[in-house]
Amino acid sequence: MASPPAESPVPYPATATPGRALPRHYVGCFACGDLEGGLRMRFTAGDDLTVRGTVTLDEHHQGAPGLAHGGVLAAAFDEALGALQTFYGEPAVTASLTTEYRRPVPIGAVVHLECRVERREGRKLWTSGAGRLDGPNGPVAVRAQALFVFVDRAHFARHAAS
Repeated sequence: MASPPAESPVPYPATATPGRALPRHYVGCFACGDLEGGLRMRFTAGDDLTVRGTVTLDEHHQGAPGLAHGGVLAAAFDEALGALQTFYGEPAVTASLTTEYRRPVPIGAVVHLECRVERREGRKLWTSGAGRLDGPNGPVAVRAQALFVFVDRAHFARHAAS
């Protein structure tokens, strides 16, 4: 598989505008990039410190036969909850992520994600979200909560593999 084109790995450099699509933060990202087998997620900013989006699960995302892998669902939430940093125009990294699996998610399903900022204190950002099946008002299949820590943009250069 060919490497993705070079692009700055600075997460979400622009500030969110309610009702507008959010930029992907890195073309090589498993969750929001365009990698073969990746999630190819996209989000829209709400006017109430929320982001909404979907993820369609395919055969690359299986755990048990015919069902989504829990780690893939956690990765989808890591991306969706992380996208909330766009409301602050600053990059942040995941400090903790808790995922609660409420019902099996079949391969082929579209999971409708809605995530929100719960609060910010200094460099810490607490977030939560839900993933629903059968539409944005369908049954909750997955819930997640995460804590993100805002970092300077040089953080990524300091810790990237050389």
